[in-house]
Amino acid sequence: MLALGIAALKVLLSLGGVLGFLLIPFGLPGNWLIALCALPGPWIGLGWTPFLIQLGLASLAELFEFTSALKHARRSGASRAGGWGGILGSIVGAFLLTGLVPVPILGTLLGAAIGAFAGAFLAEIAYSQRSHGDGLQSGWGAFLGTLIGKFLKLALGAAQMVLLGLHLAGLL
Repeated sequence: MLALGIAALKVLLSLGGVLGFLLIPFGLPGNWLIALCALPGPWIGLGWTPFLIQLGLASLAELFEFTSALKHARRSGASRAGGWGGILGSIVGAFLLTGLVPVPILGTLLGAAIGAFAGAFLAEIAYSQRSHGDGLQSGWGAFLGTLIGKFLKLALGAAQMVLLGLHLAGLL
């Protein structure tokens, strides 16, 4: 009877991991939900290692997403203000366009990228008093960096899903 309960729990944890993966493109904390699904590991015979690996991957995903726009904007010549403007613009853009575009995932991704562009551009012009050309270049870097960060986060979420599935199936 206990084995049946553990099997049912593993199925539920797997479904929770799938839900977490589906939340990532919406800008919701899906990587953390996947990690949370590994938390019962010690009680179902898996130990702490799967959970710690999941925590590490979720942390890495957040770090990549957060720093990618900043790093790419700076590579494109953005000032510190332009880089931070890109990050703040990304958050605002994702929030604003999520409900406005008929395809929700596309609205969130485009909103974040367009917001990063606008934030970096406006910060360069208004705060750093740089030329429109410099603002456009910084904005483009923030736009690309935001998209790269989002896709890296999604790729790490896929890796988390594979590892969670392998751990729950007893293959790792």
